[in-house]
Formats: sequence, C-alpha cells, structure tokens
Amino acid sequence: MKTTALVAYATKHGSTAGIAERIAETLRARGIVTDVAPARSIRSIDEYDIVVVGSAVYMFRWQGDAVDFLKRFERELGARMTWLFASGPTGGSPEADEKLRITLAEQPSPPGNVRTLATRVGAREYRMFGGRAGPEMNGVFERWIPKGDWRDFDNVDVWANDIADAVRPVAV
Repeated sequence: MKTTALVAYATKHGSTAGIAERIAETLRARGIVTDVAPARSIRSIDEYDIVVVGSAVYMFRWQGDAVDFLKRFERELGARMTWLFASGPTGGSPEADEKLRITLAEQPSPPGNVRTLATRVGAREYRMFGGRAGPEMNGVFERWIPKGDWRDFDNVDVWANDIADAVRPVAV
C-alpha cells in the first residue's frame, strides 16, 4: 500500500509555495506519493494519508486561504497525520538576522489565528521557516521590508525527512 501525502499552502508572493514544493520533492524522494497545491484549490483530502499545510505569515497571522483550509477539513485532518509550517520572518541587518536565527531556533508556537485549529486537528508539529522578500513586494507595509531570501532549504529538507521518518519509520 502506498502512502499518499498532500502539501497544501497559502502564499502571497510565492515564497511559501517554494517551501511547499521542496517539502513535496523530499517526500517523493522518500517514496511517498505527494501532491502539492494551493490550499484554496483543494476540494477533498479523502485520498491522502498525511497532510502538510503551510502559510505565509504577515502581521503575525496566517493567510486566510490556509486558515480556511484548516476549518473546512478540520474533522478529516483530525483523522490524519498532519503537520503545519509557516514562512515569513526575514532579516536584512546583522541585528535582524540574529533575531531571525534565535526565533527560528526557538520554534515559536503557531500564531493566534491558527493555534486553536492546530490543537483541534491534532497537528503533530508546527515549524517556522525564514521567508523571502522580493522586489515585487511593494505594498504599503511591504516596501519597508528588507529584500532578500532567508529560506533555509537544508532545514526544510531535514524537517520533510523527519515527516517521512514518522510516516515510514526506519527499521532498526
């Protein structure tokens, strides 16, 4: 029997989609049949054994599409192995880079608009990854964010492999 996974995400500028794609690639490399798609496009999760849900974080909140996904599939997610991730903190100065490093090392709990849902769906883990701020980000608040890419794909790979290990424990 094949293990199937869904990696659903909400993104504003594509950074979180890149992390979701990387998670899916890693799971596939471990023999897990994996689909990846925007959270808003998912109509059913019936065919999946495990689900990974991610969102960009802005102003300490998950994107609405990811929150709506958790609400829509709350009961079904509770019956599956579920992991949550977010991307968003960025650096841009030595002080900001150090704060980002400390924040990611401590792995904060989910933001308020997701914390209760994470508990209700029985999420196994919540992981925060650094984000990316590109030149396309020019909204009222976004234009003040230092531009750069703080995603650590080696760290993403480690986490995705941890998920694969939880699904398919390595024989001793």
